[in-house]
Amino acid sequence: MDLKELNAFLHLCQSKHFATTADAMFLSPSTLSRMIQRLEQEIGEALFIRDNRKVELTNAGFKTREFAATTLANWHHLQQSLKQKVSN
Repeated sequence: MDLKELNAFLHLCQSKHFATTADAMFLSPSTLSRMIQRLEQEIGEALFIRDNRKVELTNAGFKTREFAATTLANWHHLQQSLKQKVSN
């Protein structure tokens, strides 16, 4: 699991559409699909209920969304605090 995968996952949680997220993240839909499948394999649970038109989060998906949002927020906070120390 890496930050790019977490960003793509969070975008997909919001858009609920693979093609929309793939375009926004500059990925092919198949690459995005593989990223999500890798996350699901690492977690050991399905994150989305897929249908031909959209996706919906599973219970594991909701928990993973919270984790991803917190992790990315912490990462951005760390980057900002390190930048501030460099400029002081």
